Amino acid sequence: MLFNALFFLAGLVVFSTKNTLEFSVVETTLILALFIAFLETFRRKFRISAKILFAIVGFVWMAVFSHTLLNQSLDGQFLNQPIETRGFIVSLPSSSVEKSIFLYEVVEPFQAKVRLSWYGTDRPKLIAGDEWALTIKLKHNNGLRNQGGFDYEKWLFANKINATGYVRKIESNQVLSSSNSALIHQLRQSIRTTLSPYLQELDFSGVINALVLGDRSLIKSEHWLLFQQTNTTHLSVISGLHIGLISTLLFFITTYLWRLSRRLVILVPAQVVGSFFGIIGALSYAFIAGFSVPTQRAFIMASVAFLSIILRTQYSVWTLYGLAMLMVLILNPLSVFDVGFWLSFYAVGVILYGVSLFNNKPALLKLIYLQLLICIAMLPITLWFFQSSSSLSGLANLVAIPTFSLIVTPISLLGALFSFAEATTLAQLCFDIADKALSLLGIFLQQISDLSFNRVHFMPACALDLLILVLGACLLILPRGLKLRRAALILIVIPIFTSQTNIPPKAALIDVLDVGQGLSVIVRTENHTLIYDTGSQSPSGFNMGDAALIPFLITNQVNSIDTIIISHGDNDHIGGLQAIMDNFTIGKILSSVPNKIPGTAERCHAGQFWLWDGVQFEILSPSSHTTLKGNNASCVLKITTKDASLLLTGDIEKKAEKALLQNNAINLDAEVMIIPHHGSKTSSTEAFIAAISPAIAISSSGYRNPYKHPAAVIVERYKNNGVVVFDTNCSGQLSFILDNEIVINEYRKDQRSFYHRQCNED
Repeated sequence: MLFNALFFLAGLVVFSTKNTLEFSVVETTLILALFIAFLETFRRKFRISAKILFAIVGFVWMAVFSHTLLNQSLDGQFLNQPIETRGFIVSLPSSSVEKSIFLYEVVEPFQAKVRLSWYGTDRPKLIAGDEWALTIKLKHNNGLRNQGGFDYEKWLFANKINATGYVRKIESNQVLSSSNSALIHQLRQSIRTTLSPYLQELDFSGVINALVLGDRSLIKSEHWLLFQQTNTTHLSVISGLHIGLISTLLFFITTYLWRLSRRLVILVPAQVVGSFFGIIGALSYAFIAGFSVPTQRAFIMASVAFLSIILRTQYSVWTLYGLAMLMVLILNPLSVFDVGFWLSFYAVGVILYGVSLFNNKPALLKLIYLQLLICIAMLPITLWFFQSSSSLSGLANLVAIPTFSLIVTPISLLGALFSFAEATTLAQLCFDIADKALSLLGIFLQQISDLSFNRVHFMPACALDLLILVLGACLLILPRGLKLRRAALILIVIPIFTSQTNIPPKAALIDVLDVGQGLSVIVRTENHTLIYDTGSQSPSGFNMGDAALIPFLITNQVNSIDTIIISHGDNDHIGGLQAIMDNFTIGKILSSVPNKIPGTAERCHAGQFWLWDGVQFEILSPSSHTTLKGNNASCVLKITTKDASLLLTGDIEKKAEKALLQNNAINLDAEVMIIPHHGSKTSSTEAFIAAISPAIAISSSGYRNPYKHPAAVIVERYKNNGVVVFDTNCSGQLSFILDNEIVINEYRKDQRSFYHRQCNED
């Protein structure tokens, strides 16, 4: 069963990597060939034919599921314009000072699940389960597309969200009825409301709320970061561990109590009754958590284990493991897009192997060995998904797991029960104990996090590198005495060298990142790195440094920044700087607004010049005695290799362009340029374009941004001058080597999957 499940998984994964839903001739031929192979081997080699069949069925099942979901996409008539709707709030709203985010199940005039933001400090209180009449404006699912970055579009697809948008401020928005939707939403909202008075004064209230409800939106950012840096995030929300804990606890309690009566034991075996209550416990906890994808997965895994006891089957643990995997994938093939699916099944597999490997060890020693085993085995897959890991995660989890499992989670649930029973004193006592335990654990985890060698940053270059690392880790944890263990170190070293980015001598590798409505360009030579602008930051704290730049830098194994240039002080250029400063060693910062930058920053001015690895960098504007201000004072940088040049222009407008033409016309020519001010009508004069005479011009702008950048008239102006125009909102991250033959790589197109938005989709 395990191998059948793995072949079914392989079929799903193969389809999930397709860039289109259509079947090519090669794919159709391959499927037919596999089906013929199945028929040929059916009688003689049934086991082989079964695996082939499972792979084919997995491929087809993902195709059917994906087609069905994408066919539910909204018609163009409902996009990019205000639409009056009726629907239900089907999630616990996540609220900050500036906005609330929630899932909204539209029932009229169309049927879809959409993710909405409601902005403004005067917005009403939103309650899960309420029916609303809302005027909303929707757009295609869209996210940043950068190397190493979070794939928001894939996340939306995996969660069956058809579109995103916002609620228009209009008087007709009104609640039609309260709590008329599914019982699950009413129950979760009721629990959150009941717990709120008890938790509001506690430091770790968000974590306790997450453990009871599976709602992590209230976890403080500093706590979330601490869990990430110590690989303990899986403990801070309802997960397989917690559902397994509760169901196992109910199993043992029920089994013990049942055995107290001989008559009951004769009627029904105690383990059968215990298993029944274990399933009930897992189901109840998953229900409270909103039956999210992770809790569905955990419930299925627990149910398979308990049903094997109820039915008194003699299947091996690996057969049950495979059956659970198969059930999860059949019910929701989109699980292959969920990081939690891979982490949980991989971790459970390692645990099952470790339990058999250390079966004869003393209990405490077994626990330590098992945690070390998990730490080694999980490292490659953690690096693949998160680009970093904790070298001390084994030690962190050795303390954190029993803290959560034996103290925090059961006491938090007990507190929730007391709060519903209106036993106020007992409820508050439970929550206080849980908060204190988390505070002490937080101190311990912070000590680990602060150690310089705790964080490991690395990103396997491709899936093959990941497979090599996983194979190396598996060989490393083989029983002592097997010679194959020696090959593990060789396998682990291979991806470290193959993932290095090779930059030609005296050349520069340029990456214009997709940072929405903003700008960030990363320039790398053989031994140096420069960042030109860092994108924006929203009032909520979300910033492009964390969302785009840092994942990209980690993926490309950049450990320090030689120079950062902040062209000017607008938020969409300086917003991500603090995140970069917090995470990297920085040699020097240049800016037209050094007073806006914490620490020591130098003012940029014309004439500044340096040479890195044979590549020339020169500031062309503003002059040291300039009267230019704001956008026009942007630092203009020219990068020149032996074969080509790149001009980075910030947000300069016509006034600064004129000054450059008067002072530096001879230095302006460049093969590639960043279009000034995101393609605004206030920039890119005919004379300026003619002086630069670029072959390629790049605009950095956000998808359907309110400024309508780049302006159509500006794009047309460049094209009329024979310039090829690229735009990050259409192409995602744009990458090229600045040499004699410039080839632009478009990340959104080159790394396209069938669920990603493309340029022809408005």
